[in-house]
Amino acid sequence: MMPILNQQHFLAEQFHAKDILVIKANYEATLKIKRWKFIHSISALSKNIRMEADNIILNSFLSFIDSHEVLIAEGYFDADLQN
Repeated sequence: MMPILNQQHFLAEQFHAKDILVIKANYEATLKIKRWKFIHSISALSKNIRMEADNIILNSFLSFIDSHEVLIAEGYFDADLQN
């Protein structure tokens, strides 16, 4: 059983794991943007390919999330008794 007083090592490992996930997501997002720019720089490609690339960007980065859903996911609810 881990002592409750000092969990600094465990918290550091958690932070490091989440930091790696953020770096990976950032890298993948950069690749998607570069791919999108490359597709739009080639004039010989059809409109369907460009529209598909636009849809990938819109679905990946520009999706709408209701603020109510974000607050519930973070643990804030409508009623005070639920918080």
